Amino acid sequence: MISLQQAQVHYNDAGTPVSDLFGDIYFSDNGGLEETDYVFLHKNQLPERWFTHPRPFFHIAETGFGTGLNFLLTWLRFRQYKTQSTTCQRLYFSSFEKYPFSKPDLIKALAAWPQLAELSRLLIESYPVALPGPHRMMFDEGSVVLDLWLGDVNELLPQVPDHNKVDAWFLDGFAPSKNPDMWQQNLFDQMFRLSHSTTTISTFTCAGFVRRGLNEAGFCAQKTKGHGQKREMLIASAEQAADYSSELSEHITVIGAGVAGINAAFALWQKGLKVQLLCADAEAGMGASHNRQGAVYPNLHATYDRMSSLSCQSFLYARQFYSGWLEKLRVAADWCGVLTLACNDNLAKRQHKIQQQSFAQSGLFSAVTKEQASQIAGLELPYAGLFFPTAGWLCPQEYCQQMANWLRAQGVEIRYGTKVHHIIKQQDGWELATDAGAVHAATVVLATGAELNNLAAEPSFPLRQIRGQVSHLQSHRMAPLKTVVCHQGYITPAYQQVHCVGATFDRTAGHSEVRAADDQQNLDLVNHTLGKPDWFEDVSIISAKAGLRATVPDHMPVLGKHNQLWRFGALGARGLTWAPLLAEVLACMMNKEPLPLTVQQLDSIDIQRYL
Repeated sequence: MISLQQAQVHYNDAGTPVSDLFGDIYFSDNGGLEETDYVFLHKNQLPERWFTHPRPFFHIAETGFGTGLNFLLTWLRFRQYKTQSTTCQRLYFSSFEKYPFSKPDLIKALAAWPQLAELSRLLIESYPVALPGPHRMMFDEGSVVLDLWLGDVNELLPQVPDHNKVDAWFLDGFAPSKNPDMWQQNLFDQMFRLSHSTTTISTFTCAGFVRRGLNEAGFCAQKTKGHGQKREMLIASAEQAADYSSELSEHITVIGAGVAGINAAFALWQKGLKVQLLCADAEAGMGASHNRQGAVYPNLHATYDRMSSLSCQSFLYARQFYSGWLEKLRVAADWCGVLTLACNDNLAKRQHKIQQQSFAQSGLFSAVTKEQASQIAGLELPYAGLFFPTAGWLCPQEYCQQMANWLRAQGVEIRYGTKVHHIIKQQDGWELATDAGAVHAATVVLATGAELNNLAAEPSFPLRQIRGQVSHLQSHRMAPLKTVVCHQGYITPAYQQVHCVGATFDRTAGHSEVRAADDQQNLDLVNHTLGKPDWFEDVSIISAKAGLRATVPDHMPVLGKHNQLWRFGALGARGLTWAPLLAEVLACMMNKEPLPLTVQQLDSIDIQRYL
C-alpha cells in the first residue's frame, strides 16, 4: 500500500504557504492567480479551446494539486465560459498530490483568495480524507469533475487507464531543483501515453532537461515568454500521438430499477445520454432494494487491498452524492455514524491489524473502547470497535422511487410492469421480448440484481443468490440508540419508531418469502452476540422483508461488457455504498470519459475476470 504523508506547511510574512519538506512556496507571494491564468490557462489556449472543442467534455490533468488554486481558477473560468456557450458541457480535472493538505491548512491557505471564496467552500466541503488513490468529486451538477489522485505521481500515472486521454496538461509542482524525484523521464513518458494528437502542455519551468525529456517522450516542446519577471517557460504539443477516437451510443436501455439500475440511469442521463429504464415491477426498488433502512459505510480488510480501497473510495463518493440528493428528493436518511463491533476473536484480530495500518490515520474512522462505543450508541455494549462518524443509513426503496420520479421529470423514459424475458440480437441493436410487447434497444445495460445471469447469452459467470431477511422491531428500551451498530448482523436507530435488525444469510433458498423462523434467527443473533442485553428484552416484531442479494466468489462487484451486453451488479449487501461510484464508472466507460479508478481496480471488477 502507498503510505500518505500530509503536507507540512508554514506561512511566510506575506501569508503564503511554504512547504517545510521542499522549502518552496505553493504560489507566488504577488500575483499567484495571474501566474496561474497566464502559465496554465492562457498558454494552453483556454478558455478559447472550449468553444471549438469537438467533444462534450474537456480533460485537464495536473501534476501537483497543492492548495487547489489552479483547479479553482480553471473552475471559475469554466463557469464563465458556460454562461456564453455549452459546446463543451463538462470539465474533468485530474490532479496528483503526494503530500495532500490537511483540511485546516487548506482552509487557511485558500482564505488568501476571497474572489474564490464560494468555490473554495465547495472544494473544502468535498475534500477527501487522506487515503491513497483516486477520489472523484462532482460540482455544479456534474459539469465540473475533480479527480484527486493521492500518492506519488510517478507511481500513480502508470495506474491511470489508457481510456483517460488528456486534452491539456498543467505540468506543475515544486521547482525541479527542489523536487527532482518528480521530474523524471517516466513522468514525461506517461504523460505522452495519456495524450492524443491535439493535447497541449504548459509549465512554469524552462529547465533544459525538462524540454529534452518532453521531446524524448514524443512531445514537441519549445520555450515561450514567462510570466512577469520570469523570462521563459515551456509549452508543448503532442502532434505525434494518436488521434482521439470517440464512437458513442447515445441511446441506452437499462433493465432493472433497483439501486444499481437507478444509479446507472442517473449517471448515464447526467452524461447527456438518452436513457430508457425498464422495470419488471409496478414501482422502482421492489426487489432486494426494498428495505426500510440500509447502512452506508466502507468494508475494511486487515490491509488496504483492492477491496478496501475501492470500498473506501465508493463510500466517500456515495456520501458526497447522497448528501447532495437526499434532501432534494426528500428521502429519509441519517448520517448518525456506523459502529462496527469487535464481537468475536476474528473481528478483534482484524480490527487490531486495521489499526496498525497507515490508513488508520486518515480520519475515516476511529478506534473506540467498549465504554466509548456505549456512549456513542446510547446503549450499553460489551465490545470495543471502530466508529465511522460520517457513515449512516438511508431508505433504499424510497431513494429508488424518488430518483425514478425525478428522472422521469427530466425526460427519462421509464416503463414499469415491463419484465424482459428474452434478448435477441438485431443488426441495429437488440429486440427485447417483454410482458408489454417487443422493445427495441440500441445498447443494453443489465442491472437486474439476482437475475443478472438470466438474460445473458453463454457463457455465464458464477453469480450466487444469497437470501437475506430483515426484521422490523419496536422497542421502548432500544429507543435511545443513536447510531447504526454492526455486530455479526446490524441494528439501526429507530425510523418512524421502527428499528431494522438483520440480516439472515442463506445460500440455499432461492425465494424471497418472509419466514417467521428467520425473524427468530435475527433476534437470537443479537442476544447471542451481545449477551442478551437488557435493552433488547421488550422488542416486538411488527413486519419483515426478505430479498435475494447477488454476489460472486471474490465478493467484488461485476461491471463490464461481454457479447455486446453491459452488466452491472453483484453488489451483495453493500449496494448503497457501491452503486453511485460504479454507476459513474459505467457511464464514463460507455461515453469514453475519464475513469475514477486505477487499472488494477478496473480489472478487479471487470466481468471478463470470470469469462
